[in-house]
Amino acid sequence: MNIWVVSGCSSGLGRAWTESIINERKEIVIGITRSEASAEEMVSLYSERFIPCIADVRDEKGLKEQLTALAHQVGTPNRVVTCAGYAQFGTLEDLSNQQLREQFETNVEGTLNVIRPLLPLMRTLEEARILLVSSMSGVACWPLLGAYQISKYAIEALGETLRLELEDTPIQVGIIEPGPHKTGWATVSAKRQKVSDFYDEEALKSRVSCGFQVEDPTASLPFFWQMFDQTKMPLRIATSKPFVEMICEKSMENMQLLRGSFEQL
Repeated sequence: MNIWVVSGCSSGLGRAWTESIINERKEIVIGITRSEASAEEMVSLYSERFIPCIADVRDEKGLKEQLTALAHQVGTPNRVVTCAGYAQFGTLEDLSNQQLREQFETNVEGTLNVIRPLLPLMRTLEEARILLVSSMSGVACWPLLGAYQISKYAIEALGETLRLELEDTPIQVGIIEPGPHKTGWATVSAKRQKVSDFYDEEALKSRVSCGFQVEDPTASLPFFWQMFDQTKMPLRIATSKPFVEMICEKSMENMQLLRGSFEQL
């Protein structure tokens, strides 16, 4: 039986995936959440299949101590999913360096803080997998999401680098790029910085909307399980077909522009 670690397990996609792991696969989840109330609720719902780890992913030392202790208590995790993160809205001009740091500390350093303590333990296993949660914003950009996009582009690089560095170990690494889902990502979970008056805020907001259909979190499950059920873990997968088509089209345009720049030399 697989033993999972899921950060950001109490809401959004992390909650949907945790519920699927426990209810459909009947496996154990060590769930990382900052909320004691959410942890108590999930223990009540899922009983012994949910092991709470109440921690902030930014707390490198505390998280390492808790994860190491829980791994010895429950068993070495062979499945890790890093969902914890939030979106910081605001123009790059209006955001402070501190706001940028906080976005990076949670979304990027927080991801590494979950993974690093588990790598020495996972190396001892016959097979293990790590899924990093990126976003459409890890490969495309919209206004007012610069801080978030910087952090998710970093997750893309982090995932690819880890995959290369761990290729001679039993640990496989993949990246998932979720499209729009009804998760509270842009509402209750987001932070917002006031847009300066010299910007047309309404025009920028209209361009933030990608126009893709917003799905229920459970719509992501077939893509999530592909990352774990295929014999070889894919490097990356996206959950929105229109998004994939858009990115492929833009990639072709960029390639043509690059070729054209050399042809002019």
